[in-house]
Amino acid sequence: MSLRRNLNLALATSLLTVGVTLATAHVSEAKPATIPCRYGHVCGVDGHGQRFDLSKCGEKVPIGLSGPGEFFNNQTPGTWVTWYWADGTVYGRDASGQAGYIDWTPIWWVQAC
Repeated sequence: MSLRRNLNLALATSLLTVGVTLATAHVSEAKPATIPCRYGHVCGVDGHGQRFDLSKCGEKVPIGLSGPGEFFNNQTPGTWVTWYWADGTVYGRDASGQAGYIDWTPIWWVQAC
């Protein structure tokens, strides 16, 4: 076999191995790194670098973020963050300790606790 053919086979084998490894990655491995957020707070950031940091319970606050981003609910155990649509209806909730990717576009309001 020629050197070129051996190199091509080695490269193809390496790419196949990488592809198989990527295809078997677990969903839990896709979690984002936690964004900076003080204990007792709920924080979020969008792709433009706009962010919010809330700690006052029971107050629905407009956030003004849009597009893809991340959140971290670093509130005390047993507390929740509630996300709201523009019309004030509930979009969803996340328990303390939760972090994740989120599309901020439909979310206009956030309430800690």
